[in-house]
Amino acid sequence: MEYNKVIVPLDGSKLAESVLPHVEKIAKGCSIPQVILITITEPVQVKTPVGERLERLPERMQSQILYYGNVSTTTSGIVVPGSLKDLPVTIGKMAKTGYDYLARQAQQLQEKGLQVSVAVLIGNVAEEIVRFAKSENADLIVMASKGRTTLRRWDVGNAAEKVFRSTDIPIFLVKPPPGFKETKPVRKGKAI
Repeated sequence: MEYNKVIVPLDGSKLAESVLPHVEKIAKGCSIPQVILITITEPVQVKTPVGERLERLPERMQSQILYYGNVSTTTSGIVVPGSLKDLPVTIGKMAKTGYDYLARQAQQLQEKGLQVSVAVLIGNVAEEIVRFAKSENADLIVMASKGRTTLRRWDVGNAAEKVFRSTDIPIFLVKPPPGFKETKPVRKGKAI
């Protein structure tokens, strides 16, 4: 089996990040040319320009890639893609936070010699992982096996189980070490 593209879902928690050393070893050991770090921003209520509340995002905003590509940096820091600036405020804040978080993780892996891209997605966590991995023809998904995390508190274990049941792409599940305790997440965001 040859691996060419690995998808790594991250949510800002130390639990999700516990997969990164495994990703590094797998990517180097198998000479994998592309690792894609993804995060998913779940649909949230937003205000329309006229101040009305929407129960759900319009269909055109659901199951959408907000940003996908290489991490861009300058001497002043991360360059945020223009598309993130045009989003409704509540989603824009979470998407930018997600992008900034993934960019930091990607840069650490790039410093270790890996080719890393990032993607910020919107939609249901498990569905988006499966959809994105399939659309990218990924060869492997690497994710944490259990635990509760931040940003709408999506349950990593529940998402991992749903991904496992919904795809035929091989999945490498990483169980946290014994006694693992989640610390305050680095990635912060607030949906209103």
